Amino acid sequence: MKIDKARKVISVIKKVAPEFEDKTEDELRDWIEIAEPYISEKRFGGLYTQAVAYLTAHKMTLNAPAPKKEGEISISLKDSMGIASFSEGSTSVSFNNSAAGSSGASGADAEYLLTAYGLQFLAIRKQCIVPITIAGMKRR
Repeated sequence: MKIDKARKVISVIKKVAPEFEDKTEDELRDWIEIAEPYISEKRFGGLYTQAVAYLTAHKMTLNAPAPKKEGEISISLKDSMGIASFSEGSTSVSFNNSAAGSSGASGADAEYLLTAYGLQFLAIRKQCIVPITIAGMKRR
């Protein structure tokens, strides 16, 4: 991605995802390079910059380590996605990604349901890319 486009994406990221404002431009550009191949500039048109920014923020959020206290293990949201249930003492944690089926999202889109940035990316994608449905032909 050209530097001027990358700077526009970085500007959007800093506005919509303030938790990443401490990241350097180089760090953000590295993350943009990871997200960019998933988005067609031609298909997203005028919303391309926002789509790349939200997808980048989504990927960064999934990979950000959870804050930890002294003596605790820190894992990222991505690392915990396979956890179905965890209990320790009186604390119990369960993760269930069945929202994909109930929200109408495909299995491939289930990852996007895990962050607010992923949901916004899906909303932008729905505005820009119309899925094709084949309903069948009229019988004679």
